Amino acid sequence: MFDSIKQSALYQELSLRLVFIGCFVSLGAMGFGFDNSWWGGALGLSPFGKKYGEWDEAQNDWAIPAEKQSAGTGTGSAGIIIGCLVAPWLCSNLGRRPTLLVMAGLLTVGIILEATAITSFWQLVVGRIVVYSGIGLASNVVPMYQSECAPAKVRGAFLTAYSFWNTFGAFLATLVVYLCQSMTSQWAYLTVILCQLLVPLGIICSYPFLPETPRFLVYRGRFAEAELAIKDLFGPNYNAAEEVQLLQLQVEEQRELHKATSVMDCFKGSNLRRTIIAMGVQILQQAQGVSFINNFIVTFMKQLGFADPLKYNVIVIACGLVANVISFYTFDKIGRRSNMFWGAFVMAAMMIGVGGTTANGYEVLSTMTQNGCVAMLVLWYVFYGLSWGPGVWILGGEIGTGQLREHTLLLSSLGSFVTSVPINFVNPYVQAAIGGRTAIIYGSFSVTAMVFVYFLLPETKDRSLEELDEMFQQKISTRQFKSYVCTGLGAQIRQLENKEDVSEKKVREIEHVEAAI
Repeated sequence: MFDSIKQSALYQELSLRLVFIGCFVSLGAMGFGFDNSWWGGALGLSPFGKKYGEWDEAQNDWAIPAEKQSAGTGTGSAGIIIGCLVAPWLCSNLGRRPTLLVMAGLLTVGIILEATAITSFWQLVVGRIVVYSGIGLASNVVPMYQSECAPAKVRGAFLTAYSFWNTFGAFLATLVVYLCQSMTSQWAYLTVILCQLLVPLGIICSYPFLPETPRFLVYRGRFAEAELAIKDLFGPNYNAAEEVQLLQLQVEEQRELHKATSVMDCFKGSNLRRTIIAMGVQILQQAQGVSFINNFIVTFMKQLGFADPLKYNVIVIACGLVANVISFYTFDKIGRRSNMFWGAFVMAAMMIGVGGTTANGYEVLSTMTQNGCVAMLVLWYVFYGLSWGPGVWILGGEIGTGQLREHTLLLSSLGSFVTSVPINFVNPYVQAAIGGRTAIIYGSFSVTAMVFVYFLLPETKDRSLEELDEMFQQKISTRQFKSYVCTGLGAQIRQLENKEDVSEKKVREIEHVEAAI
């Protein structure tokens, strides 16, 4: 068994240095999961409802009214859009690494505003906007940083760290909210909010030990610094000079063949297909119900009549966290297409099952039926953690071409959060109007996601970012991506990253291309 583990790509390619970088860079995602889930959990707490809401005669308890739920949840998503819009400028002009520090600063300011909102609900809303501006930056810079640092064979695992920390933050928040139920409202509230400071503090403390990405340095003509960054990532014996030479040639080739610098270029030629894929997976992730699960699952289970919905929320998210750990292996082993297709299939079945079970009203549900609903929600979150949770961040980080990666991630993130804004604003009203049938709506979007994956999503595993450039530019069909043999500079970069031998013939090819350029 241990011999098999030693032969795996994860064991051979991921050094402790890369693990450290992947984990700490991904902490921004933990802030996203934490803030989403503490809010979703707090909406179901009587002390929180008493602090910011009003008495609900129907539930015979204190509760946040639908309009405040809508405002508090939806404006957070609006803050993400602000972060997304400034991310390309920061990533291009400051660099990937300094943008992480800006992200940590925004998170810190927002958390302090949330923590000091003792009586003002609207100060809490402003704090969430600032926090989510930092999260918008994270959704752009973190996948970009990871994709530009990771070896091709384990890029899926490297980018899965974003989803893992997102789910871990959600789990930590739900656990803290659950444990704080018995505290007085003020102390419980402060405990939950201040736990978020772990995220920016972790980023700030690790910042001196994080290198700038080699590809960014090559794009900016800083070749000596790029060599040092590559050796920092892969070790002092790595042939950094040769990889920098190959990356430099590839950048020059792209500039000659495909001059692209603006957002509008994302919608031209072969880049349009890449933009559709990057935006499509993000939009469909939200449409399948992740915002519903993260923000409204506690209030949904209260409607189902559960005595302790927070406990069940902890169980649901804990199972999703385990699934995220498994996906570190499965995305690079099984591939992107299979994970995304079968994930959508099971998610559709579970959501439609919950919606069908609860469609005729909550008051008629037996204990066994309630437990069945929880089981389906657990399975939904497990398969989300195995597929669409990490998958959209992997694809977002690797689909865009080097010239437009910042802009492609901007459009991808905007697609996600522009979709989540109306969901977060409208869901409280829809849930109040049609109850359990809300889940059927999300299940139907999972069916749409299956169709999208089958016809539009290519297999990208084990390919260097530069190989993907070649295949998109050659207009390779979706189902031929897996078997297509690349012969350009991208294939040589992948071989070098995978520690394969580069023959004398290939060296002569490199020299020939360099002379031509």
